[in-house]
Amino acid sequence: MKSDENMDLTEEIHKIRELLRQREPKVKEIIESTLAVAESLHDIEKTGDLLVSYSNYYSLIKRDLSKCLEYAERAKAYFDMNIPRRASYYYGNLGINYHFFFKLPEAQAAYLTAIQHMEKIEDKSEAESNMLATIYYNLYILFSFTDLAILDRSYLDRALALYRKNNHAPGIIFCYGAIINDLEKQGKVEEAMEYSQARLKLAEETGNTLQTGLSSSTTGMLYAKLGDRKSSIKYFARAHEILFGKDIVSFHASYYDERARAHLALGEYEDAIKSFHKALEQYQSIEAATLNLSKIYKLMAEAYEKAGKYAEAIAYERKHSQVLLDNFKVDKVLFMGVVQKDFEKEQQERETAMLKQKNEEIQLYVNQLEQSNEELKQFAHAASHDLREPVRMIVSYTELLEMSLKKQLNPEQQEFFTYLKEGGKRINEMISGILTFSKVHSHDELTSVDLNVTMQRVKENLKMAMAAKNVHIECDKLPVVKSNSILMIQLFQNLISNAIKYNQSSKPIVKITAVREGGFYQFTVADNGIGIEDKYRESVFDMFSRLHNREQYSGSGIGLAICKKIVERMGGSIWNSANQDNGSDFIFTLPASY
Repeated sequence: MKSDENMDLTEEIHKIRELLRQREPKVKEIIESTLAVAESLHDIEKTGDLLVSYSNYYSLIKRDLSKCLEYAERAKAYFDMNIPRRASYYYGNLGINYHFFFKLPEAQAAYLTAIQHMEKIEDKSEAESNMLATIYYNLYILFSFTDLAILDRSYLDRALALYRKNNHAPGIIFCYGAIINDLEKQGKVEEAMEYSQARLKLAEETGNTLQTGLSSSTTGMLYAKLGDRKSSIKYFARAHEILFGKDIVSFHASYYDERARAHLALGEYEDAIKSFHKALEQYQSIEAATLNLSKIYKLMAEAYEKAGKYAEAIAYERKHSQVLLDNFKVDKVLFMGVVQKDFEKEQQERETAMLKQKNEEIQLYVNQLEQSNEELKQFAHAASHDLREPVRMIVSYTELLEMSLKKQLNPEQQEFFTYLKEGGKRINEMISGILTFSKVHSHDELTSVDLNVTMQRVKENLKMAMAAKNVHIECDKLPVVKSNSILMIQLFQNLISNAIKYNQSSKPIVKITAVREGGFYQFTVADNGIGIEDKYRESVFDMFSRLHNREQYSGSGIGLAICKKIVERMGGSIWNSANQDNGSDFIFTLPASY
């Protein structure tokens, strides 16, 4: 009889886990009744599992952090942490719960602890393999909304490989969602749509109603970005029918968020504003949604600006800045990824419009925004300095630990150490880039700069790189411009360095030319390298933008963002185009000194 009851318990626990995935509120009653049976049978293992399910219920459905952690602590007493299977299950779920409440450092610590235990399991079951995939996936997306590449894409690839091996549809759907988000950020909307359709089809085939609704909403948003309004409306209608059939605030918020972005892409700014406000209402009712609010505020500012409502636009830009500052106090790493948004050109356009309206109230908002920008720059500078030393220590102690254990390490462990060192070095590169980026405005002294002298310095600095690839540089006689000598060296060095790096020609050539156009000089840095696809011509200037993986080309993705900021700091502009050699022309303007 006891074995039959245990078998029933096992089936009920599987049923509970599926209901939790579907966010079904009725799961609480099933957990309560099943837990009572487990306790009456003195089944320690299943009692612990059910208390974890209670913790998940208060995380995924009720959004109650205190109750979630209370049940997690109660469950811990029923888990023997000396047994890797039990410990990895406990810490994996704890990480997921922290993740849902945006307790990111705590989530990361729990996930890594779970992996440590899971690596000790030699004969993983399918369920354990899927759990490991879930942790890989969660580690990848942990900081994804900050636009900062904390972890390598390989974690997402590992997760998808394990899910596919086990034919685990929910996991594959989640991975597709992350890939869609990644592709959309890169401007690859058509490719994102392919994954979105595949995600939707898989959700439908497996009867996953919730993911069908979420996938329909995302598909509708992508159709809008492709300019197909009719298809966008159709998919949003389907998403609304499904998602609003469930009383889950976060999904309602997600729907309105994506609907607003669709309106924004279609140029329907008033409708976008209405939907953003609805999303905002939903997010504000969620205790741990400040990071979502940051994105909403930024997009609302864009919608208001395009609608010509500049006072509201600046108000939401300020709210966006304040949320960033608040989150920075919680976690510097989160702040690093979002603080470097360069909107100085947009600010100038807003100020011009406001001057025409002669509105003193709007002018006051402009002054406040300028002050907020300065505070953000100061925080970025402080964050970069604060992070440099701990990163140096991490890399140093990793190398010491590797040396001390060298004879004991197997190939897989050696690979882990390599990941650690490379990750530390990449973070250090990013910090250096952020420091350079934040210092652009500190070079206030503008003088007449002879760019021929600048080029001599740049060639000296790049001498080894040029020799290594046998690069030939052709340079016209360059003019004198009103600028800063340090910034000019940085500008030309970054552009020429990129022209050398992204060049696979047997005879790499870089040509620098300059022509006078009114009060400005127009410069062109041309190469015969690998070129840039048209759809990436604007995004290459974004902070941390990378078009290639690190195995192909090294770098932090900050160099061109620095170039853009330097040029615009001087009052010029920068863009790029293809040339007849199938390479790239980087073109920028600088004011003449006379």
